[in-house]
Amino acid sequence: MKESETQFQSALQCYQRGALEDAESLMHSVISKQPDDLKSLNFMGMILLKLKKFNPALEFFRKALSLAPLNADLHFNAGNVLKDSGRFDEAISHYERALQINPDHFESHNNLATIFQAKKQMDQAMLHYQEALKRNPHLADAYYNLGTIAQEKKFLNEAIFFYQKALQLDPSLDDAYYMLANIFSERGQLDDATAFYQQALIINPHLAKAYNGLGIVLQKKNDIDSAMVQYRQAITLMPDFIEAYINMGNALRDYRFSEGAELWYRQALSLAPECTFCYDNLFFLMLYNDNYDSETVFSEHLRFAQRCAEPLSSATVPHLNTREPDRTLKVGYISPDFRKHAVSYFTEPVLASHAKEHFQIYCYSDTPQDDAVTERLRQHVSKWQNIAGMPDQQVADLIRTDGIDILVDLAGHTAHNRLLVFARTPAPIQVTWIGYPSTTGLFTIDYKIVDHYTDPPGMTEHLYTEKLIRLPESFLCYLPEVESPAVAELPVLSTGHITFGSFNNFAKVNTKVLSLWAEILRRVPHSRLFMKANSLADKTTAKQVLDIFSQNGIMAERIELHGMIPSSGMHLDLYNRVDIGLDTFPYNGTTTTCEALWMGVPVITLAGKTHASRVGASLLANIGLADMIAETTDDYREKAVRLAQDLNRLGNLRESLRERVTQSPLTDAKRFTANLEKCYREMWIQWCKSPERSD
Repeated sequence: MKESETQFQSALQCYQRGALEDAESLMHSVISKQPDDLKSLNFMGMILLKLKKFNPALEFFRKALSLAPLNADLHFNAGNVLKDSGRFDEAISHYERALQINPDHFESHNNLATIFQAKKQMDQAMLHYQEALKRNPHLADAYYNLGTIAQEKKFLNEAIFFYQKALQLDPSLDDAYYMLANIFSERGQLDDATAFYQQALIINPHLAKAYNGLGIVLQKKNDIDSAMVQYRQAITLMPDFIEAYINMGNALRDYRFSEGAELWYRQALSLAPECTFCYDNLFFLMLYNDNYDSETVFSEHLRFAQRCAEPLSSATVPHLNTREPDRTLKVGYISPDFRKHAVSYFTEPVLASHAKEHFQIYCYSDTPQDDAVTERLRQHVSKWQNIAGMPDQQVADLIRTDGIDILVDLAGHTAHNRLLVFARTPAPIQVTWIGYPSTTGLFTIDYKIVDHYTDPPGMTEHLYTEKLIRLPESFLCYLPEVESPAVAELPVLSTGHITFGSFNNFAKVNTKVLSLWAEILRRVPHSRLFMKANSLADKTTAKQVLDIFSQNGIMAERIELHGMIPSSGMHLDLYNRVDIGLDTFPYNGTTTTCEALWMGVPVITLAGKTHASRVGASLLANIGLADMIAETTDDYREKAVRLAQDLNRLGNLRESLRERVTQSPLTDAKRFTANLEKCYREMWIQWCKSPERSD
């Protein structure tokens, strides 16, 4: 006995200094002499668990439990083996048995919580973390994990509270500082976010994700060169850090005329071929630039679907929706943008105008933070469901349970989309509309809503997996800002020179666009160009723009660059300084063109051969300004120059455009929604006639 105790103590010392193999060898000797010693069996199991020898460890704990079945600690240890080996349901049984024996066994509550969190059963996880903390209020990790759950559920104030409690108990929790920084970054409190990221890096200088977070904050502050330094540092520390590669690509795409962006996206995809948001960002790069032909763009969308979506479609089961052609239909809309966002200018008038006696409207909102627009939209629908943080399969199951007849995507490949919900086919009819000016690539989405201007018959059908449904007038309906400023007099009358303008997302502005605008400025003496975009607040980006104009013979004093404006009213008021709007190509403006027309500013657009390059044509044709739609760059230049020389027409347009927009299909919500509902009904009738699946 004395020799065994000596060996046991030696094994314990080896265990404490990390010499686990030596500890295991010593304990084999101890157990050979006293095979039924509870303490030795338990300790041997703990050594083997540390060595990740899960099956042998479990055998020792089970033998110990055969000798002491009411020992809560043994059940807890057996549960740990099963948890660490991924056998969650068996682990749960042992933890629950430990709690039956000892209800105050806080460690079992804590580990049950981690399992339920891993299984995405967040309510159960929160319950067990709270129970653990009732019994031991000093568990910093439990507070931290509660914070992560609250943050995932978008309960950000609660998340902040939990992280701060965790840090009070353990100031060395670098991840807690990191998560706090993420919240403040998301809220736009950038100085606070920076302080928390820096604190995390003081604790752990190798925390790659904190460098990435700092890069995001710097990018939001429009310090792109510094942001890219942080992204590169993150990648140096973690060469497979997908998000950092994407952020590098986005910085180059959105601020540096896309030069080198594709390389970073491709690197991300080589590391994670099924990364959906890697494809999403690559697609926008390709749409913004005319370096990619439309067939190549389409092929990339098909590759995305093959990689990410088609593996999910095999589990589709028949839909049980009642096949009655004339019954009230349940239409569901999915969007991350049911908030103050460009897309809401086009969704709100439709949600408000649906014929409620014929359509029940469901909205599935993935909005990260509700606002006044969210609350307004909520009033127009039969059911509002927040799906933020909800897994795709759970969302799909919810939609199927709700009995949705027609499910409508409002995001396409924009940020926070839910295309993988559509890949699971939760509704018998699936549609994509607005939000994204190209195909989704998914064969499980049946239709795309367009019009005869964006997609003339015979021009673009081969670029979609969806069947095109052409509305009779416009493919969208615009709701102007309620508190829009009044239209001011034509600026040239007071300035003495024509001011051209573009308020488009700078990623849409390529060097060919700038060169053409420079030609227009050369042709119109003393004219100016006013560009407004968030990216232009970055000094390097602004200098690049001015350099391009200088190389084209236009001096800097003829170019005014403006960054982000804090309010919608102030933003719209800037149009009162513009005489003529210049659209971008090959990716046209949508919201900005609507705003310009509403503020009395005519827009020159170049119509291409894809939906993204024909949105301007649709908007102008629908208000009776088809003569401002150019077919070539030469035509674009000449139309802009001629309009600049016709002050009488500019003055008439300034006075009449708002009324013209008001009287056009572009803002006739009832008329538009009736056309849309007619399409929905025709889709439904077609489905009712289709053969029923029996598989």
